[in-house]
Amino acid sequence: MSFFEKRFEEHQRLYTHSKTQAGGYMICDILLLADPFFRIHTNNDGKDMFSPPPVDVAGIRLPISRAMVHADTYLELTDSVLDKIMNTDTAELRPARILIKRFRSHCIYKRIRAPKGVIGDEPWEQKLWNMEEAEIVNEILKLSEMDTLKEHDIIIEKRNIHHGMKDKNPVNFMRFLPKRLQRQLHNFPENLPTAKQIPQTSYRKPDIFEQKTVRVYCRSVDNAKLKQLAKCYEEFIGKLQGQESEKEQKYAAEFEYIDDRPQTPTSRSNRVFAVSQTTPPSVSRSPNKYGDVSPPSSKRQKQSGPLFAQVVKEPLFAQVTK
Repeated sequence: MSFFEKRFEEHQRLYTHSKTQAGGYMICDILLLADPFFRIHTNNDGKDMFSPPPVDVAGIRLPISRAMVHADTYLELTDSVLDKIMNTDTAELRPARILIKRFRSHCIYKRIRAPKGVIGDEPWEQKLWNMEEAEIVNEILKLSEMDTLKEHDIIIEKRNIHHGMKDKNPVNFMRFLPKRLQRQLHNFPENLPTAKQIPQTSYRKPDIFEQKTVRVYCRSVDNAKLKQLAKCYEEFIGKLQGQESEKEQKYAAEFEYIDDRPQTPTSRSNRVFAVSQTTPPSVSRSPNKYGDVSPPSSKRQKQSGPLFAQVVKEPLFAQVTK
């Protein structure tokens, strides 16, 4: 397990560190700015210096984005491509040259301090992770008070690092052979030892196997834009949390439990029996017909007389007056 943990730590500490990613975004922007106007030259000089030059000496000229279609051009696409861009003097490549100078002076893109970076199991966190990068940028710009803060100033990064199998334990997909059985690996196929899965209780497992993070960078060197972006993103997170909390409250109110099930004969007879034990109704009123009958008490009350003492007895036949 330590091998996979080391992989996770190296990605978290070095490979996908915020400054490493910011430098990578700057290099991508440099190449994108230079691609429409910069061409990689591949001269066809031939192999022998004493032989006559080939007819097509100029060779091939391809942009950076198309260098992989030709082998000789692709071999020229090395780290020196930044030096080649810096050695140009065309006005179209001026933005790329300015960004190269900024990169070499270690003035890389700044990452804003977000109130919540790591994605957990909360509903608003899952909603944030499922949103598109462009959608997050648009929501941030809606909260901005500065007209100078533009879409190209914001970079949204969704980082997903794991131990090699997303949210699963990679050791569960491996089988191990004890050292005492390694000599049997030279046996014939029918006598080879069997590798077995080790129990999870025999090694220390990490708390999580996958970590998702949303990070925001600012391309601009203006501190006012950086502070405004941090403020807007914090307001956006607070708004997202409030929307999900309101949605949960509304959901709980809509699905409040109401006992509107139809009364069965068994439950109706039980309710009549319970009422008759506390306050016996008169013969002219039925507890099932009127809803103002008080609920029965949990403690049984002692009756002062017989159960049907309060029932008015009437003669079966009325006396006929002469």
